[in-house]
Amino acid sequence: MKALNISIFSLLSSFILFNFAALIIILNRNKTAFIIRYGINLLLLSSLLAFIRLILPIDLYNAKIIDIHQIYRPLKYFLVLKIGNELYIYQFLLLLWGIGTVLFLFYYLSTSILEIYKLNHLNCTPCPTLETLCSNYMQPKVIIKISPEVDVPKVWGFYKCHIYFPNYMLSPDEWKFILDHEVQHIKLHDTFIKMLLLFLTALFWWNPIMYILRKNIDQMLELRCDSKLAQNYSLEMQNKYLETILKVLRERNTSLTISKKYLTASFVNHSAYSLTRQRFEMILNTKKLNKNRTFLCYCITVLLFASSYFIILQPDEKMTTEPGPTLILHTSPNEYKLYINGTFSQNLTPNEIHSKKYSKYEIIEGSN
Repeated sequence: MKALNISIFSLLSSFILFNFAALIIILNRNKTAFIIRYGINLLLLSSLLAFIRLILPIDLYNAKIIDIHQIYRPLKYFLVLKIGNELYIYQFLLLLWGIGTVLFLFYYLSTSILEIYKLNHLNCTPCPTLETLCSNYMQPKVIIKISPEVDVPKVWGFYKCHIYFPNYMLSPDEWKFILDHEVQHIKLHDTFIKMLLLFLTALFWWNPIMYILRKNIDQMLELRCDSKLAQNYSLEMQNKYLETILKVLRERNTSLTISKKYLTASFVNHSAYSLTRQRFEMILNTKKLNKNRTFLCYCITVLLFASSYFIILQPDEKMTTEPGPTLILHTSPNEYKLYINGTFSQNLTPNEIHSKKYSKYEIIEGSN
């Protein structure tokens, strides 16, 4: 028997375990005290492992089986019902899944292309201060564009990255804070992460938890950028950085139509008050992460991930054998063998087989 396998039950187990992990991640993402204590990277690592568990539904031969026979039997009965003459319900659901994935991929792709097209055809204005600041960044290569058509600072791109700025009246220090934040998104490859999240959301479009988790991961990426920058800032610079966030929120052009932003990473999220508050609480926090405790949490997270492959939800297929016959086998002139439920019990004499105790059993002539 193969040590590794993929079955309908391993897929079901992966889906349930992913949702369970996603709910824990979502709940802890909203707890600032948890992030301060263990770090935002623990939640990002947990998210990564949860997605790996979802897309690699491996069924190990020696996995512990959790019996779901009582659930599976009516579910199986429902799935094999016919719709019409040739189509089963499970076939219809798979077809619906595939069509939905294609439609969502098309929607996300077309919306993202339209967003990038609009950004690349902005009416731009010069900003010498920003251009001077941008020239100080050797890596990664950055192209900046300033336009009154941009609502908030945002970044897009992989190799040749573009950063789009609104034409705010900001000081050089404030511009530098924004530029540092957007460049940090580039260095951490956040656009690529957002693209993978969109693909997985399109693939599992029928799972509402996927949308909630994707939104929370977007917010975690913002918190990670803040954390990376704040650890190199003095207390005075941290306060100025937070003042810049508030200023950008106040100066955002509310008259602009806000389009869907699936691939770009923004400096502020005007629709998430709780995220803004959490960013302030984390940056103003003076507690240092305990490296030993954090490393221990990483190890436990990876261990739980590996252990999840030793659990599978499926009907417990215990071997059930029908009882064998109970009879007397005549093997030689004076030798008889008694079998009870197909298992040899004892030898009998010719007198014993005619006794009241054994006469009720059938005598079968065996080959000599």
